[in-house]
Amino acid sequence: MNYINNFAFFWIGNNIEIPSYLTKSINLTYKNDVNIFMLTDKKTPHIEGVTKTIRSILPKDIMLARLKAYSKLRIDEQVLFLDADSLVINKFSKILSNESIVLFRRKNEGIKINSNYPEYYPEFVDKTFDEMMPFLFGGILTTTNKSYKNFITILEYAKKLPSRFHRWYGDQYALKLTVDDNLINFSEKGFSDYFEIVTDEKELLKVNKDIVTFKGQKSKHLIPIIFDKFFK
Repeated sequence: MNYINNFAFFWIGNNIEIPSYLTKSINLTYKNDVNIFMLTDKKTPHIEGVTKTIRSILPKDIMLARLKAYSKLRIDEQVLFLDADSLVINKFSKILSNESIVLFRRKNEGIKINSNYPEYYPEFVDKTFDEMMPFLFGGILTTTNKSYKNFITILEYAKKLPSRFHRWYGDQYALKLTVDDNLINFSEKGFSDYFEIVTDEKELLKVNKDIVTFKGQKSKHLIPIIFDKFFK
């Protein structure tokens, strides 16, 4: 089996507990035979187990910062970009693709976006996640060292959006807009085919995918619980 051997995540801030769990899970799953890239600012502490920390001067708004940080990684191999609040519990197989980027589409569940959270988004009134943000940014696979150009394209779109998108939703919404305008050539996979989304304790027993990702603030306390379940 041919497995992905490069992982990347974005994190800024002094509290590094969450990305430390991700890093430990990758190293344990791969028995330290893996490359882990941390994409961050000039101040965030080093995380033990990271192979290389790539530091940049980043915008103050989190969405723009993330996109710029992603664009700084340039490797001519497959790289899986993950949300930092994830755990890798099995080796992740490489995905055959002729494109420079693989996007993971959410399930078509028809769930409406709360257009008032965390502030008012008139674009999302009576709209579903499937309509407005069909691809999840919590998992993106790049295949060549030219893949960074896609993140620059998304970043330029995000910059043009109202400032509320610079604080929240901007990465996924700008991705959707660039896809709609045919500015990104991509392969598509189903997010739920590869990732287990955990939002509460009821879902602890059904984890059976290679990667677990934790959605919502109420799920973050489950990260060490699931880590212990698989690694201790």
